[in-house]
Amino acid sequence: MRLGTLFLGVGLASLFVGALGGEKAAQKEPAFPLSLFAKATEESYLGDDACSGCHEDVVAKFKLSAHAPHSNNPKLPVGKLGCEGCHGPGQFHVDEENPQVVAYSKMDAKQVAAACLRCHGDTMKLSHWNRTDHAQASVACTSCHQIHPKEADDAKPAADVLTAFHAQPTPKKLLKESEAKLCGSCHPKTVTQFKQNSHHPVPEGRMVCSDCHDVHPAKSARKNIDAVKGKCVTCHADRAGPFVYEHDPVAGWTGDGCAECHKPHGSQNPKLLTSFSRGACAQCHTDKLSRHFPGRSCWSSGCHVAVHGSNTDPKLLRR
Repeated sequence: MRLGTLFLGVGLASLFVGALGGEKAAQKEPAFPLSLFAKATEESYLGDDACSGCHEDVVAKFKLSAHAPHSNNPKLPVGKLGCEGCHGPGQFHVDEENPQVVAYSKMDAKQVAAACLRCHGDTMKLSHWNRTDHAQASVACTSCHQIHPKEADDAKPAADVLTAFHAQPTPKKLLKESEAKLCGSCHPKTVTQFKQNSHHPVPEGRMVCSDCHDVHPAKSARKNIDAVKGKCVTCHADRAGPFVYEHDPVAGWTGDGCAECHKPHGSQNPKLLTSFSRGACAQCHTDKLSRHFPGRSCWSSGCHVAVHGSNTDPKLLRR
């Protein structure tokens, strides 16, 4: 009797473990489009010649794309070669009963990212991308990047973006447009700021958005997060310091660093200042308003000439 009970217990335990294993396996099955690649075999891939039978023009144009030299590398696994490396196994696509293909124009942003990061995992992992502001705003890789060379009339930017960014540097990194125009199509408020008299030279083509903004923040970059000042001093090295007598907001000890006094994109005031003349200083030094009348700004009047920091004077009167 005891032996029978033992066998029964072992059998039930095996069933329970087997059920759990099956449930976990089902849970681990990847979602579309990764599911297509996961269930494919080597025979599922038909090659670019099979694609050109129906898509001859597209296949021919793709050979001119910057993607082509990489996707046609014979050292790649078959699941990452040619058209099928992006669009999935050709055998699934030609299946008359249930045709399946990775069509980027019909997928949501999360699905597009999953497909692209199969090859671009060195840029960032999918879990990391999903936490970025762009991903949470449902911006897809294909919102900015083109897979196939686009036609000349495709994806024209809005008229106000064209007016603001009159310089037209050559698009790079498979972008659909020049960087400034592309970013401006989603950030119209920033475009208007670049129309101010004082602005960083993005409209003139001497800077691009990614000089300051990290579009694809890699996981390793989190270990070396730069404050606002860290970005600014890459160009404005003479303001970097360290100084014997630091100006607190410039050093990053208080406020928003450089952005405490300067607007990063554009301003109606000289030198990208948030306020005109001594108004910039009065944002913090309110106690000086009733006793100081320099006539001009606190620094151009000849007093606090070392506004970013001084090595000789604690009141920033000398550099």
